[in-house]
Amino acid sequence: MPVKKIIINTENDDFELFKSNLCQSIKMLDPKEAVEEIINSHKIEKFFNEKKYCKSFYLVAMVNYLSNKYGLNMNIHTYDKYKLKDIVYPRGVEMMSRLLKNNEIKEKALKNAEKEFLKFNICEGEIENVY
Repeated sequence: MPVKKIIINTENDDFELFKSNLCQSIKMLDPKEAVEEIINSHKIEKFFNEKKYCKSFYLVAMVNYLSNKYGLNMNIHTYDKYKLKDIVYPRGVEMMSRLLKNNEIKEKALKNAEKEFLKFNICEGEIENVY
């Protein structure tokens, strides 16, 4: 049985922690290996069946993002007809927008978001800059 290299947190409901752990572990892998790990983990289906759509769609978007960026031809199209009802912004963007009462922060984040994530109404654009 292969060693799991990607951290896909199923225990914690915190979406920001989930994203951070996933992005940190992906940075340490070859893109193809990262995509294969996500697909073979079956977490996309698990989260979808548990109605944890945000996590499920985030994983699909990550696979598609890496596949498109590195020309891997490993995109997932099973969930193309789905998206979240409301746009999910990174916690920092949401907080700054509320504190400053300024929606331009959200608009800027949307302009910089990756299309693979926006397709599911997830505003994500800092994939390689996670610390």
